Formats: sequence, C-alpha cells, structure tokens
Amino acid sequence: MADDFGYVWRTVRLYVPSAPTFLAREWVNVAWKQLLAARRWGFMRGETTLTIADSDVDVTMPADFASFRVVVDPARQVRISFNSSLDDLTRADPALTAGGPVCALVAAAPSTVLATLGRPRYLLYPHGSATTLTVVYNTQGSRLDEGSPAFPGVLADAGDILVGGALAQAAQWPGTPDKPNPYFNATLGQTKRAEFLERVQALSLRDDEQYPDDLWDAWPYASVGVTRDLRATDATVDALW
Repeated sequence: MADDFGYVWRTVRLYVPSAPTFLAREWVNVAWKQLLAARRWGFMRGETTLTIADSDVDVTMPADFASFRVVVDPARQVRISFNSSLDDLTRADPALTAGGPVCALVAAAPSTVLATLGRPRYLLYPHGSATTLTVVYNTQGSRLDEGSPAFPGVLADAGDILVGGALAQAAQWPGTPDKPNPYFNATLGQTKRAEFLERVQALSLRDDEQYPDDLWDAWPYASVGVTRDLRATDATVDALW
C-alpha cells in the first residue's frame, strides 16, 4: 500500500509521543513544502485542454496550475509560445492589430471572475480564431490533510523521507514545561536535516528516471515547430508566426 499523510504523521508521533497531533501534522506539512520547493517534480504534472471560442481574448488556468510545461495547437501541429511578457507584446504590436490563430499566451493580471478568482490568466495573441489547445503544466502542491490521496510518483513508497524531514524539526522542539521532549537535540536536528536534503536529492534522481525531460521526444507533438516568441522586438508583426 502506498504511503500517505496519515502514515507519515503517525510515524513521527511514534518517535515523539509528547508532540500534539496538530504539531506532528504541521511538521510533516513543512517537510512536504520543502520537498516540493526543491524542484519541478515529474509527478507534479497535469494536463488540460483549453477550448477557445473566437470571441475569447484570454484564458484562465486550472486551480492547481503553477507553470507551463508545453502548450500545443494539435490542429496546426505547432507549439504555442508562453514566455513573452505584456511589455514584449506592447512593443511587438502596440495596437494589437494582428489577427489569426493563437501564437502566444501572454501572462496578464490574475482572474477577477468570482468563480476563478485569483487564478493565473493569459491573453491570447492574436485572438479571434476558435481553437483547442493541449496544455501540459506543473501543478501546485496543496497542504496535506487526512483527505489527501496516497503520495504520487516516486514518493509512493518513500513516505519515510517526509518522516525524516519532520523529525528534523521535532528535534528542535524542546517540548512544554510539564511535558519535555526527549527527542530534543539540536545536533540531532542538524543531522536529520542533512539526511533529509540528501534523500530529497536522491529522490530527484529517481524522478528524472521516471519523468525525464526527453520524455517529450516521444510525445505526439514534440517534433512540431514552435511559434515565435514576441521577444524578438526587431521583427515585424508579420514575422512573429
């Protein structure tokens, strides 16, 4: 059975029974946050389809969206650029007069629509042409709780890494006046911290093996052309795609 949040925080309490449940859970969530911040993990990828009408001028990303991995227009067999800024767009086409199929997604202010409030939003450039885009993206990691699913990918049977990260914090906690923490030891905390970081690094190597960057070489649209970035400011609008 794959490891999950409950397995990790209960294991931590076996080492530190004096710690309240809420504190053990928080230590695990801090270790989880540190692990996710270490890299863009292959098991933290999602895929979605953006169906764009000819009247749409922008798109709002899913709630778990963190950043783009690849965007493709499968009908035209081209990748869509997403690295340009609003400044790049303004310099390339100040009046936004270009028309035609989408060649770029340009980051804009977050959504102000109540149903999608605060989600990342991207301008379609140019717009006015209905299309469907396939998007592979890096997902955000949410806090762990009792309803969280089993750990994904290379973490499926490696919950003890999070146990180690949580214990690194537990060793820094002196306990309370009436219930001191026998596990409290600053040197042990430093050792556990170093072990945690070392194991995260080893886990990242396993992640590379399961989700290598060149995985996209076998993806259906990996060999298609990429629409040109708007950062080529010396080009004319007609030369941008």
